[in-house]
Amino acid sequence: MIRAQIQFRETTYIKLKERAKDSGKSISELVRGSLDQTLDQAEMEKKWARALQSAGKFESGLKNLAENHDEHLGDRW
Repeated sequence: MIRAQIQFRETTYIKLKERAKDSGKSISELVRGSLDQTLDQAEMEKKWARALQSAGKFESGLKNLAENHDEHLGDRW
């Protein structure tokens, strides 16, 4: 791990200290977990945004794909 120093507002530090005590985890562990979760969520949101941007931009060439998707995908799945 890389060592880093950060500063908290006093109210944030008090909340972190209480949560650390209640959970039995260190403040560092809580901060690492929270940051990991936030960064993972931001990455997932980017992926969803990219996927949604591509929706409707491609054509299959099949006229009845919505009605008969099971038939069209059946042999591929």
